[in-house]
Amino acid sequence: MAEFTLYGIALSAYVAKVRIVLEMKRADHVELPPPDGYGSAAYRAIVPAGSVPGLVHGDVVLSDSNAIAEYLDELIPDPPLMPADPAGRARVRMVLGFHDTRLEASARTLYPVIRAGWRSRPEAVAAGLDGMVAALERLEAMLADVPRGPFLSDLALPVTLQTMTMIAARLERPLQLPPGIAGRVEAVAALPAVARSLALHRPALAEWLDRFDPG
Repeated sequence: MAEFTLYGIALSAYVAKVRIVLEMKRADHVELPPPDGYGSAAYRAIVPAGSVPGLVHGDVVLSDSNAIAEYLDELIPDPPLMPADPAGRARVRMVLGFHDTRLEASARTLYPVIRAGWRSRPEAVAAGLDGMVAALERLEAMLADVPRGPFLSDLALPVTLQTMTMIAARLERPLQLPPGIAGRVEAVAALPAVARSLALHRPALAEWLDRFDPG
């Protein structure tokens, strides 16, 4: 039996964050979809929050991708995915928080627009895409002071940025990543663990987009 069980779906950038950490740590794990879907009573009986990702490690049950990622980093020290100094760790957590509450959220604002038929809602599309650009500009400024690892903050970004660029392309407004982000993420995306999550996520998002916009 695998030491860790990860509950998740291929579409989630938060699940990808944890999957990447598990693979970077070479942790013995299995990934399963939430029984009856996340939020279900069956899944909440395992992971009380009912959200993905969920992690089960013996009698330890965790939700929240950042809590899980730091738990794994402390439990399995090699390779270290947080800086050694307090300021560096604080900056990584700062970017992780921005990723979860601002960057990924900027893409999520377009989900209901896509579901409702984006071609008939040009103002909502423009506002959502402008929000993504603004979030990227803020992220680029923040990253200037964040050490390169790869650290947890680096590993959180590639799948979310893939989400943003794929959505923008589908909405016929191609998204150009700022150079300070593009160079940093390009190096991280070459890591096998990151490349695998990108490959899992890409068709899942394409299928979701096709469901509401078959073209």
